[in-house]
This record gives sequence, structure tokens and C-alpha cells, in this order.
Amino acid sequence: MNVMRITTVMIALGSLLVACTSSYETFRPPPLDFSGQAPLRLEVGAVTVQSAYRPQTAAPYVDTLLPLRPEDAIRELLDARLVAIGGPGTMQAVILDASVKEEALETETGFSAFFKKQAVARLEGRLQVQVDRLDPSGAVTRSVSTAVSRTSSIPEGVGYAERQRIGYQLVRDLVDDLDAGLTTNMQVNFRDIIAP
Repeated sequence: MNVMRITTVMIALGSLLVACTSSYETFRPPPLDFSGQAPLRLEVGAVTVQSAYRPQTAAPYVDTLLPLRPEDAIRELLDARLVAIGGPGTMQAVILDASVKEEALETETGFSAFFKKQAVARLEGRLQVQVDRLDPSGAVTRSVSTAVSRTSSIPEGVGYAERQRIGYQLVRDLVDDLDAGLTTNMQVNFRDIIAP
């Protein structure tokens, strides 16, 4: 009898432990990978990446809390995609915006709301990069700017790990949009220094 009682208690405690563990589950973001696209080979002496963006830590800004910080993702993108192969002058890429805001949304109440899965918050992200060509003296001779924005909804009832996954996917999609827009702008405005 005592053995059965102890076994029952142990099973209950094990179930409780599993439930507690799963509620604190975390999201581990996969690394960024830009190897699927050939870099833009630029006929300049060097490419530098700088940031004029100053992250804000107060609400509604949440970009520093995301598992993939937008500013870090942009740096990885620029390092992978803009490659200097030698030539006169340099290029500089400046991060102007890498923000994500979270806005709480109003939800419906009442009997009908019970049967709906509503969005309780919206993430709004914006990335902007300016690429400048500098002559040997350091003067800017040409510039191109690329900006992208996206939103993502957070449904009610999602846990911490799922919120992190939603934030990661928003930044990942923004970086892909920025890559596409920047590539097009570079090919149009700097085609004379892009090597085949």
C-alpha cells in the first residue's frame, strides 16, 4: 500500500516537473546563413560597416530583447554580402534603423470572443541601411539608401518560447527583404564597380 502511494506521488511530482519545465522552454535561434547567394564583389579597397542607430531600451522598443537583434543581423548580412576585391576608394555601409516596437492590441470580450484566437500584440520592425562610395580622400561621391518594414502578430495564449520564435522570424524576414532591396539598389546605382 505504501509502495503504491509513493509511486503515485512520484508520478504526480514527475508530471508537475515536466509541466513546469515546458512552461520555461526557450527558443534557440538558428544561425544566419547567407551562403546561398553570391556576394556583391565591389572594386574598392575596403568595405566598412558602421552604425548610426542607437537602440532604445524603453517601451515600446523591444529590439534589444529579441533572440536575434536586428542590428547584429544587419551587420552579418552586410559582412557576408558586400565584399571588397580591390580598387580605388572605399565603401561604407551605415545602419540607420534597426528598430522593433511592440504594441498591445485591444481584444474583443464577451461570449463570441471565447471562440476566437485573437492577436494581443503586434511587432513592427524597420531596417534601413545607407551605402556610400568614398573617393580616396574620404569624400562621399555617391549614396544609396534601402529601407524595409514588416509587422507580425502575437496571438493570445502563446508562451515565452513562441513569442521569441515570432520575434526571430520577423527579424529574419526583414533581413531577407533588406538583402533583396539592397542588392537591387546596388546593382542599379553601383553597377560600374560590381565585378562579375
